[in-house]
Amino acid sequence: MDFFRSSDRSRYMVRLDRGEEVIQTLSGFVTGEGLRGGDITGIGAVESVVIGYFDLQRREYDRRTLEGELELLSFVGNLAWADGVAVVHAHVTLGGPDFSVVGGHLFSADIAVTGEFYITAFDQDIMRHLDEQTGLKLIR
Repeated sequence: MDFFRSSDRSRYMVRLDRGEEVIQTLSGFVTGEGLRGGDITGIGAVESVVIGYFDLQRREYDRRTLEGELELLSFVGNLAWADGVAVVHAHVTLGGPDFSVVGGHLFSADIAVTGEFYITAFDQDIMRHLDEQTGLKLIR
């Protein structure tokens, strides 16, 4: 991983390297930089991906594992904190070698070639708390 930051520490460009796990590495970056919250976007190429779709009636995710290299066409999310832990919440759109597209909530993915992520840091704490209706930790 390598990164660049603006002089006022409000914007970052983070490059992940082959083999790095996206969510864990970005969560570690958020913690290490002391970011209080923000938004994040990215592009790149990934493999060993786990995505999900939240079923509100069952209050749980249906998960799907995708193998092989996939283009990370879009990574859109936010950065927050829950129970003292940095949370990277992201949805992705992925493209396959046959130009098919799939997407969902990102649970995990390993970088296959590179990952380029752009963060805008907020100057206030963004916190997630359990929402009883959905069973999810939502921003409050």
